[in-house]
Amino acid sequence: MDDRKQPGKSPTSAHGFTLIELVAVMVIIATLSALAIPRFVHNDATLPAQADQFARVLRHAQMMAMSQGRSLTVTIRSATDYAITDGTSTTAERDASSEVQRYTLLNQVTLSGADIEFDSLGRPLSGAALANTVQSWTLTGAGSNTASVSVQPVTGFVTVTP
Repeated sequence: MDDRKQPGKSPTSAHGFTLIELVAVMVIIATLSALAIPRFVHNDATLPAQADQFARVLRHAQMMAMSQGRSLTVTIRSATDYAITDGTSTTAERDASSEVQRYTLLNQVTLSGADIEFDSLGRPLSGAALANTVQSWTLTGAGSNTASVSVQPVTGFVTVTP
C-alpha cells in the first residue's frame, strides 16, 4: 500500500536518513576525530614539553635514588641524549618497571649543562658534599628559543622556566 493513501500520514514523510544527512554526520565525525586524536599522542616534541620531560627525569632520578637507597646520576651523554646512571658507568639504569632510563631530545632541541648526582635522600651533590649552588641546564630549540631547568641546592627542588 502506498504511503500517500494511509490516513494520518503526510505524503512527504520518509523512513531513514537521506544521503546528505549521512554525509554531513560523517564530515562532522571526521572533523572532531582529526581535532581530538592529536591530543592523545604522547610524543610531544615542542621545546616546553621536552624541558618538562627533562625536569620529570630529574625528579624520577631523585625518587629512584631514595627508593633504592643509593646515589644515582643524571648523565648528559650528548647535546641530545641523557640517561639515569649509577655515576660510575655509562649504562642506563632500569626503574622498578624494568624500563631503561635513557632519553633523546627531538626536533633539533639541544641540552647544555653538567651531570647531576642525587644521594640516597634525593639531595643534589657536588662532589662528595651537598650542593650549595643552583644547578641549571638550558634547552635550546628552533629559532634560538630557550627553556631552563634548575635544581635548588640542599632540597633538590626542580623548576622549569620557559
